[in-house]
This record gives sequence, structure tokens and C-alpha cells, in this order.
Amino acid sequence: MTDNDHQLSKLNSEEINGTRQEVAIAIKNRDSGYIRELALSQVKAGANYLDINAGTHPSQEPQDMEWLVEIIQECTDIKLCLDSANSNALLAGIKKANQLPMINSLSGENRRIKSVLPLACEYKTELVVLALDDDGIPKTAQKRLEIIERLIKLTRKSGLLDNRLYIDPLVTTIATDNNSGVTAFETIRKIRNAFPEAHITCGLSNISFGQPCRTIINQAFAAQAIGVGMDSAIIDPLDFGLRNAVYSAELVMGLDIDCLNYNQSHRAGLIVDPLKNKFMDNGKISKAFRDLSSALTASGIIKESAGGAEEIECNSQNKAEPQVSDDDEIETFIISLVDMKKARVLEMTKTLLAKGTNPLSLLDASKKAMTEVGRLFETQEYFVPELILAGRMLKDISQLIKPYMKTKEEFKKNKGRVIIGTVEGDIHDIGKDIVVTMLEVNGYEVMDLGVDVPVLKFIEATQSFNPGIIGLSGFLTLAYDPMKETIAKIKQAGFKDIKFMLGGGQIDEQVRVYAGADAFGRDAMEAVKLCDQWMGN
Repeated sequence: MTDNDHQLSKLNSEEINGTRQEVAIAIKNRDSGYIRELALSQVKAGANYLDINAGTHPSQEPQDMEWLVEIIQECTDIKLCLDSANSNALLAGIKKANQLPMINSLSGENRRIKSVLPLACEYKTELVVLALDDDGIPKTAQKRLEIIERLIKLTRKSGLLDNRLYIDPLVTTIATDNNSGVTAFETIRKIRNAFPEAHITCGLSNISFGQPCRTIINQAFAAQAIGVGMDSAIIDPLDFGLRNAVYSAELVMGLDIDCLNYNQSHRAGLIVDPLKNKFMDNGKISKAFRDLSSALTASGIIKESAGGAEEIECNSQNKAEPQVSDDDEIETFIISLVDMKKARVLEMTKTLLAKGTNPLSLLDASKKAMTEVGRLFETQEYFVPELILAGRMLKDISQLIKPYMKTKEEFKKNKGRVIIGTVEGDIHDIGKDIVVTMLEVNGYEVMDLGVDVPVLKFIEATQSFNPGIIGLSGFLTLAYDPMKETIAKIKQAGFKDIKFMLGGGQIDEQVRVYAGADAFGRDAMEAVKLCDQWMGN
């Protein structure tokens, strides 16, 4: 990569990350063979850097980081990117590395400025710079740019050149914000114009979190992000479709001089022709289906159909609308809600209420629909966007029903009170927000304390809100100690009967025991089930 053409030839592999269960187990068991194999597969697939995140308990992370660096360097001389919020782990990795690594990452958070920036400036490492501060990730591109401007003033003052920086505009999931991609593109443009010598990178797969067929979304995002100035990315290099999108986007944007990178990558086997994949063509698929159908018919397992295999519709969008009688409007309401037909559901709600339908029966029908939505989510037929949309629809239904209820108590039969918050030192909120939504639509009164919540705020909220359950969220490994401290302090304050649940990142039974919590949940539906169990619902 040159400093002027901004070609995205630096691909940073994201796979060696202790927040992934398989890697965490390998680190814990010191499974050097697994780590070597994982590293070599990423290098072979075209990675230019290996991003290394030990993802373990803070007290153990420096030793685990050293071990990872040592094991990887035994099998490859590829450059490393040390990914941690723990300055001791970063320093341990720097000292162990054979060549100067990249550091991931500096942000506008005061603790990162105090701990990470001095390390990067002392060793003159390449440095990933994040567009967030102590208030979290700004919603607008301009606010993100302002954070980057403040940070680059500090790096320049400390003698770190712009071309050593990899600025991350912070891509958030489109599942919770339809404009997240647009905001990222606008931020990239602004950064490219303001700091032409700096590189621009991102955790590219964040855009598709919670969605099916994520690689398709990642490919579309990558192509457009390259077009507006991104020249680096943290990806899974074994995702051939995404690699194809990256190399071809550079080519058509005029960033690949003489097509050298594309053609050399093709010769090296890094670009795969999807038309040459060994999938059966449609004719073979149809014949296989007919043969199977004939065999099942001959054996009496199924009855012969008048239509052929070609008449079978596989696209759910082509399914016939469910046939229900005019007297079964509530059932139609439930089906429409499960099918995410928002306009139809709201119109039916208004019509049914106007004609005198008992509002409690609509609330009960909504609960049945949400139970089915939860089941579809658990079986991975529905994804995060459907879960969030269902929650929003139920809130809209509740607002329409509220004027028809006789009393406030009748409108909302509260199952119990729950406090939710991301613990101090962590700003991740996607999973927390989904849990809050699902608890609310399932009848719980929830106080959401937000992110980076200090212990004192949890205690004050507990005193005023009097919850039966407290949920502590955290994605980073540095959240484990704040979780433990928060639970201990709340109990010391005299609240003995509260149940505590954990969620986020690689929370497991070991972390639960360490923090002193009663249980942990892997997703929003598990959180609801735990609350129902504890509250006797």
C-alpha cells in the first residue's frame, strides 16, 4: 500500500480473538496446534496482519497475550495487531513481538488516552484510532470527526505521524439503525478529506450483525466503503465472497494500478470464481428432487401430487396468505403480527377496538404472537431486526389499546421490575438494548441505566426503583471485575433478595461464578425466561 492511492491491500484477520469460544478454550488449554493452524489459514487466505485478542480475565491477559504472540511467531513472520483495552497486555505483546506490532486501539475515552497513547508514542507503533469517547459512539459523522480531530492533535503532538494511524469510523449494525451504513460512509469521506495521509479501517462485519446471509451485506458495504476512501479492514480472509468484493472494488475504482493486485491475487488463488464452484445446476437439483419424490411415493410415504417438482415454491415470499374465517379476526391479527405486517396489524388494532373487541384479548393475542416470534428467533428463522421490529410493533399496539383500558393496572399487569445496565468501562449496548425491549414487551417494568454505569449509579437506582432483578451487561473482558464489584457493593448496601443476571460477550459459567451472579443469558430470550422463572411468571 502506498500513502497516496489508498488501496485496500491491508487485510487484518479478526479470527484469533479470545471472545470467540473456540479460541478462548484453546488459550485456556494452551492448545498451540489449534492457534498455529488458525493463524496459518488466515495468512494463506491473504491476511496482511493478524489481529490478536487474548480476550481473557484482565489479570491473566498479559500472560495469554505473550503466549499467543510466541506461538504465532513460531509459524509465521506476518505482522501482528495487538487488540486489547489492557495496557499491560499491550506492553507484554510489544516486548514479545519480533517486529513492531500495530496497537488496537486508542479512543477518546480518558482511560485509553492515559494508557494506550503513551505506549504507541513511546514505541512509535502503528495505531488504530476509534471515533468514540466517554459519551459513547456519536450518532452523526460530524461528531465522530470532531473526536478524531482531537485525538490526532494528541498523536501529532507526541510525534506519531498520520501515516501510522488507522482511523476507525466505527460501523454499527444496520439491524438497529437503518442509517448506520450511510453514517459510516459519510464519516469515511470526512476523515479522508481532513487527514489524507491517514489510513481508514473498520470492523467490517459489524454492519451485518444480527442478519442472515451476513457475507452478502458485508460485500455490499465493503465495495461502497472502498469507494469513499476506506483502505484497510478487519475481516475474515477465508470469506471468499468478501475477498472477491474487495479486490474487484479496488479494480473498478481505479485504485489497482495496471490491475496488478487483482491479477496477482487471482494467480495466488485468493480470488475465487463463484461460477466454477462445484454446486449442482438447477437441472440436476430438479432431477434429484423428482427421483426422491418418486421413491417416497412408491414406498407409500407420500401421496402422488398432481403437480411436478417444478411447481413447488421455495421462496417464502410466494407463500399463500393464510386462509382464516371472518369470525377468526384475532387469529388473523396474531398471524399478521408474526409475519411482521406492521401496517396491517396497526389497522386491525384500530378496527377491532372500534368495534368493541376486549382490549385484554388483543394484549393476550400480542403475547401469543411474541411467543412465536421468540421461538422463530431461537431457531434462527428470524433475526435481530425482526426481534426489534416486533418489539416496536407491540409498543405501538399498547399505545392504541391504552385509552380503551378501564384502569392503569388493567392496562399493564406488571410482572416485576428489572434494572439493566452496561457496567463501568464498557460502552457496548446493542445486546443490552435488545434485552430491554424484550423484557418490556413481555410485561416487565425496566429501568435502563445505559452504558459505562458506575457502581454508585447502580446502587442509587436500586434504592429508588426497588427491582427484583438486576441485569449487568458487558462485552469486554475488562467488564468482569466491574460486574463482580457491582454485585458485591449492592449486596453490601443491604439488598439481599435481588437476583443478578449477566449477559454479553463471552460470559460463561466461570465468569458467572467469579462475579457472584445468579445466572447468565446468551440472548434476549434467555433473559426473559430467567426473569419469568425468578418472578414466578
